[in-house]
Amino acid sequence: MAQIKGDLILILVTLAAAFGWLCSQQILLEAAPMQFMAVRFILAGGLLGLILYPQLAAMNRQQWLTAIGLGLFFAVAMLAWVKGLAMSKHLGESAFICSLAVVFVPLAGRIVYGTKFPLFMLWPLLLAVLGLAALALDGDVHFEASQLYLLLSAVILAGQFVMTAKHSTLMPPMALAAIQMFMVGAVCAVLAVFTEGVQFTWSESTWQWLWASIVVASLLRFALQNYAFKHTNANNAGMIMILEPMWTALLGAAYLGETLAPNQWVGCTLIFTAILVYQMIRFFHWRKLANTPATGNLESVG
Repeated sequence: MAQIKGDLILILVTLAAAFGWLCSQQILLEAAPMQFMAVRFILAGGLLGLILYPQLAAMNRQQWLTAIGLGLFFAVAMLAWVKGLAMSKHLGESAFICSLAVVFVPLAGRIVYGTKFPLFMLWPLLLAVLGLAALALDGDVHFEASQLYLLLSAVILAGQFVMTAKHSTLMPPMALAAIQMFMVGAVCAVLAVFTEGVQFTWSESTWQWLWASIVVASLLRFALQNYAFKHTNANNAGMIMILEPMWTALLGAAYLGETLAPNQWVGCTLIFTAILVYQMIRFFHWRKLANTPATGNLESVG
């Protein structure tokens, strides 16, 4: 029952994340990208930091330096993400490309920590590359700038995920999330001052979308995700998190009336298949280890 409870909560997490994509696109119709990111993440990180002040106060100097460094790395990924989202014409397509971060995680682990990369993982990577090629084909063979920014964001997010997963065991994970979000906001605030100026003449509707993004897509999402991880394992979590781009595409179609060209449907299908195949391989690998004697701590597998 506990695992089912965790799985159901993770489904809510994917819905919150998909809703965050919709919020962001609506905000970017009026707000400048850097200003939006600065306000969203400073407020989200600041509010979470106030709630977790005792944990932050108990962190030592090395933990703070590590958290700030991870936050700066996260900021680079989010800068590429918001740039790509601001230029993108299709919300669902953008979410699918960013979901490639899940596929890139093994590569990032290999590069950053020398983690062994199984050769069978090349199949989902190949499917993902074919999917990107299909998304890019629109009469001419080329990549749109928005796709390149989103792909760059996915690659950096994969590295950020690997490093954060390692260091989250050495410090309070929610406190780490608060510092990371605040650092993203701080970097975006500096860039906004020099590139966009300081103007917040946003409409009431934009501020409503912004607060929804802060509360639902940032604070609520991370809180539920952290709670769910106590009741389920990493393999179940990963399999469930692939629902995010599906919800995003459905929200884009329902709320924004978006349509995708046939080749883009093929591209999204290939990318989704790549993510699904990757998660299935991880699941069966975990099952194999679970049935092998003396495997150690199975919760750490995957």
